[in-house]
Amino acid sequence: MEIPKKYWQIAKRLTTAQLQKETDDRVSLDEGDLFNINIGKRGHSYFLGYYSEEGLKLALEKYGIVEELAKRGFTNLVYRMDTGDPYVHRLTIYDGKAHPRHMLIESVLKRERKKLQLPFEHKMNGYTFEALSIEWMCMQNPRASFSKEHPQLPGQNYPGLGMASKAVIILMLIAWRLRLAGLINTPDHYHNAYIYSRIFYYLDPEMQARLTALSRDMKKYDLVKVAWALEWGAVIDESSGKPALWQAAPQVVPLDEKLKAFFNSSSYNKYVKEQSKKYRFRLDEEIYTTMNKKRRTE
Repeated sequence: MEIPKKYWQIAKRLTTAQLQKETDDRVSLDEGDLFNINIGKRGHSYFLGYYSEEGLKLALEKYGIVEELAKRGFTNLVYRMDTGDPYVHRLTIYDGKAHPRHMLIESVLKRERKKLQLPFEHKMNGYTFEALSIEWMCMQNPRASFSKEHPQLPGQNYPGLGMASKAVIILMLIAWRLRLAGLINTPDHYHNAYIYSRIFYYLDPEMQARLTALSRDMKKYDLVKVAWALEWGAVIDESSGKPALWQAAPQVVPLDEKLKAFFNSSSYNKYVKEQSKKYRFRLDEEIYTTMNKKRRTE
């Protein structure tokens, strides 16, 4: 996925001084300090070792997040930035007051080192890189209700905000600013993995092959049905005759040129294509119908 030009223009206009501005006018880092950031030592104050709270608010405003929320009726935003853990940082945006029922956006992030461990010979086997990892991401509209147009998906308490693509772009820009090689996500449900697979690749090509096969065999059903079918054990793995269990594993948007080249390589894609042939899945309509009726009566 290429970051749209307008976002690059915004990112390049935002300076280190702006993104590290403190309300008490504390001294900001110089650009050169980017190479010496240590979250462990500075985690008590700067988000991901770089952003001040004022800087984050400015970035979200410039990238259009504040405007998008205003369009949805959320104009009284409350921000909470938690950097108490030196490695895992949390940003939460609420509607009006800092209460779980008023939560709009929550993002839990950390810097993480990853290593490619491939099931085939390749010069990139063993390649290590640092990435921005999404530990948790929730974007929801607590004022909205589920409907036929916006049905509930597993893991959702409220309908989404319809801003996921923009959020991913901003996270990619954060990873770029921190000189990281990629953006990592570990989807805990099929629908997340399916949607993210447009731009994310599984680090493990075997997992990519499994997702490819699952999407292939479920393509005649809508995404909501497949998502719930997997949740209820109504998708059967033909090789075992048992319900297919969802397996959470890391996906990456590569920003590093070496990673980009690898995930677009014939080696990776050929392996995925060949391995996907060994998987076969089917949806058991009887199990699905039974579980769906049960859900509707609860």
